[in-house]
Formats: sequence, C-alpha cells, structure tokens
Amino acid sequence: MIALSPIFVLSFAIIVLLFLLFVFKIGTKGCAILTVCGLFCALIFSVVVGYKISFSTQAITDISSDNMQISVSTSDPIKEPNPSNEETIAIDSVPTESVESPNENISIDDNIDNSAVDNNGDINMDANSNSHIDDGSGIDDPSMAEWKARHITALFTCDGYGLLYTSLILMISIAVACFAYRWFKQEQVQHGLFYLILLFMVLGGVTLVYASHLIAFFVGIELLSIPFVGLIGYQYTQTHSLEAAVKYMILSAVASVFLLMGIAFYYATTGELTFSGLSYQLSTMSYPSTLLLIGVCLMLVGIGFKLSLVPFQLWLPDVYQGAPTVVALLLSTVGKVAVFCAIARLFLLAPIVNNETIRIILVIMAFCSILWGNLLALKQSSLKRLLAYSSIAHFGYLFTALIAVQYQVLALETIGVYLIGYILANICILGAISLDSHSNELQDHENEIDLSGLFWRRPILALAMGIGFLSLAGTPLTAGFVGRFLLVLLGVTAELWWLVAAVVIGSALGLYFYARLIINLYIKPSCRDGQMLSGTSIKLKWTDIRISELIIVLCALLTLLCGIYPKWLFNLVSMAQYLTT
Repeated sequence: MIALSPIFVLSFAIIVLLFLLFVFKIGTKGCAILTVCGLFCALIFSVVVGYKISFSTQAITDISSDNMQISVSTSDPIKEPNPSNEETIAIDSVPTESVESPNENISIDDNIDNSAVDNNGDINMDANSNSHIDDGSGIDDPSMAEWKARHITALFTCDGYGLLYTSLILMISIAVACFAYRWFKQEQVQHGLFYLILLFMVLGGVTLVYASHLIAFFVGIELLSIPFVGLIGYQYTQTHSLEAAVKYMILSAVASVFLLMGIAFYYATTGELTFSGLSYQLSTMSYPSTLLLIGVCLMLVGIGFKLSLVPFQLWLPDVYQGAPTVVALLLSTVGKVAVFCAIARLFLLAPIVNNETIRIILVIMAFCSILWGNLLALKQSSLKRLLAYSSIAHFGYLFTALIAVQYQVLALETIGVYLIGYILANICILGAISLDSHSNELQDHENEIDLSGLFWRRPILALAMGIGFLSLAGTPLTAGFVGRFLLVLLGVTAELWWLVAAVVIGSALGLYFYARLIINLYIKPSCRDGQMLSGTSIKLKWTDIRISELIIVLCALLTLLCGIYPKWLFNLVSMAQYLTT
C-alpha cells in the first residue's frame, strides 16, 4: 500500500479533479492549483519511500558485511589436537543476499555452538543451534521490512530505480502544469480539461516505471500514449495541431499492435510474462527459438516508435511542430523517459542482448539514429523540429547503455546521469519558448527569427536557454558533458567502437547547430516594426520573475552544478538500485 502511494495519490487527484470540474465548474487556475498539489503530494510520498528503501538497503548491506565470517568449531581429535582451535571460513558473496534455499532464507551467524556441528563439519539445524530462519527482509528489525525493495504484486515492483524516475516524472509534470497556466493566461476560456488529461498521462508514466510484468508494461504505455493524443490536439486552433494529433494517433495504434503481437509471441515461447520469469527462461534456454526472435523484433518495432528511433522516427518532427510547446516538453521527457526506464529494467533482468542477432539490430538502430538525427537537425529553422531530430540522436546515444547492459552498475549510472541532464536541458529550452508564447496565437514562438535577440527582451530566459543548449551539446561544466563522458566510457568498456565513433561524430555535429542557436539568442536587434532601435538595452524587471521563471532558473543552475560538482548526482543515481529477483 505504501509502496504504491504515488499511484494512489494520482488516482485520488484525478477523481477529485473530475468531481470539481464537472460539478462545481472550477476554472483554469483552480484546476492548475489542484493538479500541482496532487503531483506534489505524490512526489513527497515517492521521495519518502525512496529514502526509506535506500536507508533499509544500506542497513542490510552493513549487517551483511558484519556477518561475512562463520566460525566453525570441530570436535575431531585426530584432525585438530587442540579442541579450542577454531578455523575461520571467509565467504565472498554479494553483501545484500543471504544464504538462500528454494523456500526460505537461512541466515547463519558467527556464533554457532559446537552442538550444532557434527564430526564431519556439517551444520545441524536443531533447536540448540543459533541459526535462525529469516523473514525475507534481510534484517532483524521487523519495522524495516515494509521499506525493503520488493515485488508488490506480479505486475509492479517498488525499488529505488523505479522511485527515482517516478520522482523525475512528477517534477517534470509540476513544471509543465505551471508553464501551461502561463500559456493559457491570456484566454478567457476555461482549460481545466487540459490538467485532467495531464494527470492521466502522468499516471500512465508512473505505472510504466513501476512495471515488472509485460501486461503492466503494455497498460502503462497505452495509458501514457492515449492522453497524448488529446494533449497534442488540445489547442486545435493552432496551425498543424489536428494534423499532428491524427498522425500520432494512427501511428501509435499501429505500434501498439506490433508491441502486443510481440508480447504474445514472447509468451507463446517462454510461458512467462514477468520480467524475472523471462530472465530465468531465457537464461536456461540453450538457444532462442525463431518464434522468440520474431517476438522480440516485433516488440522492438513498438518500442522503436515510442522512442522514435530509426527507422520509426518520421512522425516525431511533425508532431513536435504541431503540438503546443508544453506538450512537446512532455513528449520529449515523460513520454520517452518512462518508456526507456521500463525497457531498461526489462533488458537488465532478461538477457535479451545476449543474442547476437538482436544485438546487431540494436547497434544498427542506435548508429543510424545518432547520424540521422544530427544530420537532419543541421538544416532546421524551427526550433521544435530541431529538438525533435536532436531527441532522435540523444536516445540513439542512450541505446549504447542498453546494448552494454552487462556492465550493470556503469550502465545504470550512465542512464541516470544522462537522463537527468537531458530533462533539465529540455525544461530550460522548451519552458522558455512556452513562456515567450501564448495559446491564443496561431503558432508558438519557435522559429529562429522569433527567438533572435531574446536576450535583449527576456535575458533570464535567454541565459537559461543558452545553458540548456550547451548541455545538450555536451559542453564541459554542464550535466550533458558528464552524461556524454560516461556514455563514451561505457562504450569503450564494452568495446562498441562503431557506436563510440558515432557518438563523437554526432557530438561534433550537434555542437555546430547548438552554437548557431546560442549566437542567435544574443544578436542585438536592429529594427522592430520598421523602426531602427539605436539605444537598445536589456530589459530586466525582477517583478516579472514568477514561479515558472524560477523553475527554469533552478533547472539551469542544477545543470551547471551537475557539471561542476557531479559527485552528488552520482550518489543519487547509485542509490537507485533495481530489484534483481
């Protein structure tokens, strides 16, 4: 119950918002406040549970390290002339695991009586021995048992890994709720329905991150994708909005069919749908069957569409351009991060990439995505289309971590650090575009000409956007550089030379078009409305800084902090351990 508290809080917030929206007809401001409160409460529960689980895991590790030696007294006078002599046996094992039998966990202390050891050195499990049956928590304090990482049901897993990315999704959603209110502010029409759809989308993302079963995985993807159709086409008066919604709806339905068919083939071959069960079945198979390979390939089609990897990426630029900027921010962060974290958990538990055919397919997809995304981003004048192609390249980079998933600790740290840097940069860029636009316009201010000289009109937003661009380019002293460095390190460790070369080439190309956008922000405008501006100066009013601006400034500062002092980021990501059994 406690472990699923973020899902319960979001569900309760949806019910309350539905009631207030349709019975009392509350306005946009009330819906925004209620949505932010619900998301914030879910975030608090997620952080508390994550902290408790991390503390419990550390306690288990400390206790296990203290009990690493077993003293066994032997009573054989021939072998041991000195009856008081004891031999110490050191056991090197994973600190968090106890000695396990199929049905119970047996913890063996270092104070075993002589009566518990026979002449052959065997340990007798009788009433006089100090061996005891563990309750599965790994620690003697029963109050800590409810805070351990565990499978809540067959469908969901509560561990540090899931709670970290759940917290990230909730923080992104809080920022989007604030940006959307500012975006709608100039309209007299009420937009409470937008926040209701937003909550449904967040619920789908959290469900997907918690998923440890292929059915929960599919339900989470659908609960995430269907609200996106409504969000993309919500402001249908804008140019290309309905076109983008129809494209996403049709292609998303086709991708879901491929994904469901792949899951069906997967189940027909292994007889399992849980991630841990799949791990066991795949590890015990002498060689994968053709039906299993077909199922995995069909699943990759659905996953490739959700992550917009080559060759399933053609929809992304049109949808980004047609969607409102706040929705584009959701697509680039929540829509992709939730899916990527779910398949990362699947790949960590089930050895899918051990098959050479699947491995080659993933390498080709990642390599083509990196080059395709960066090359086509070079000639884009629309900032949202450029970020769409850039997103293709960034998740091509991240696929390197999935392919090198056998290096589990380094792969998890790389994924966590890179995603956090990517999220912060996107909030800085797309959040600034959203605050510079309004919903009653036909199109957001997304073109280069619209953002030219933004520093002289809104310097705080321009500085934040510049830091976001530098981070996406992988410039030193930013969070993006740390993530890119870990990615190259992981690729070299796994000997993925083709992907390492693609990352280096893609970073060089990205530096060019990101630098072009940064320069464009600081160009001093020469004319406006046909009149020359001779004495243009920076317009900085501290009264204009509100919650939305503070969120963007905070993300920009965190981007710099993670690049200058990344140790705390490494500590945060290292605490997000996933449940292995």
